[in-house]
Amino acid sequence: MKLKFSVLLIGWVLFLDPMLLSAQREMPVTEPLSSSAYITLLTCDPGEELYATFGHSAIGVVDAEQGIDWVFNYGTFNFEVPHFYAKFASGKLLYQLSFSSRKYFLREYEHRQRKVYEDVLNLTTEQEQRLFDYLKENYKPENRSYQYDFFFDNCATRILDILYLSLGDSLVYTPEAEAQVPTFRQMIDQYLVKSHWSDFGIDLALGSVIDKPATPRQQAFIPDYLRSYLTHSSINGLPMILKSELLVAETAPIPVTPFLLRPVFLFWLLFVFIAVASFVWQKKSWAIADRLFFATWGLTGLVVFLLWVATDHDATAGNLNIFWANPLYIVYVFVVSNPQNFIRIWFSRLFIVLNTFVLLGWMVIPQDFNPVFIPIIGALLIRLGVHTFHGISLSRK
Repeated sequence: MKLKFSVLLIGWVLFLDPMLLSAQREMPVTEPLSSSAYITLLTCDPGEELYATFGHSAIGVVDAEQGIDWVFNYGTFNFEVPHFYAKFASGKLLYQLSFSSRKYFLREYEHRQRKVYEDVLNLTTEQEQRLFDYLKENYKPENRSYQYDFFFDNCATRILDILYLSLGDSLVYTPEAEAQVPTFRQMIDQYLVKSHWSDFGIDLALGSVIDKPATPRQQAFIPDYLRSYLTHSSINGLPMILKSELLVAETAPIPVTPFLLRPVFLFWLLFVFIAVASFVWQKKSWAIADRLFFATWGLTGLVVFLLWVATDHDATAGNLNIFWANPLYIVYVFVVSNPQNFIRIWFSRLFIVLNTFVLLGWMVIPQDFNPVFIPIIGALLIRLGVHTFHGISLSRK
């Protein structure tokens, strides 16, 4: 379980279906697009893997007269770059624009058993050429790399940005009537209903910055929402989407975590065990168990803190989980076996205040906490309460 948790905590960075890029090939020289050419939005269904949880977007360019049947993909990175893991962990890994044949692109998703939708954009030949020129300019070696950001600069947002750059004010979005404005976290939660450990790890790693309402354009960071955005848009007064087609028709079902292996069951089971054991074996030495327990959440808190202050991941900033997953538990484990230690008594009191603050302020603290955190916080409070009561009792004797 610890291994899986670690993978989830790191793997959230690769949400939007990235593809490994071994080498960038040169783009063939092309003539101006013909009148029969067309440009499409390709939207791929979510998959089982964490990196594929939210789907994928790409741009297709087709011109049969020139033999062009390409897919431009902003979701690729080079695994062979120097210091790959360090850059990956610190949020400095650059993503790149790549292109491939549509046949190859679709074969990948047929193999993964994930639906691919194609929406033909209702553009004039001049607008198509302008968009194609932007893509070719972006593909130049000096332009193709960019600083990836899951919420604000990814494979989907790049497509919308380039559409606005090439089409300007002629692209107009019409908001849906009385549409609710979700937060970024609420949007990604919709895709994590079956992925309980992913939901737990993501809610632990991401901070309060994603609990703000997302504008319609910001919502397009998720491929399905980008497709919806363009469906509700017009170009020169005409619908932006000319026609739609399902290119890959089958999506494999996403497996559901069995209830007995879900974090909600396991952590409530842990809470009950600690509550009962703390009462039944209150006179036993808990030094080793307490050290392991508090060290686990101290190290977790340290990771949360470092993701906040020591990386370029914008979504991990302002993470208020450090109130209960506190890095100071790492210090606490060194005094946990000494009930009369002054530091232990005052640290336990501090942690009780912080954990109680989280529980009492659950609905008003400006961060949406995962309900699975409740039994963890409860278990922490039980052990901290035992330490505080025991330490005060001994100090008065």
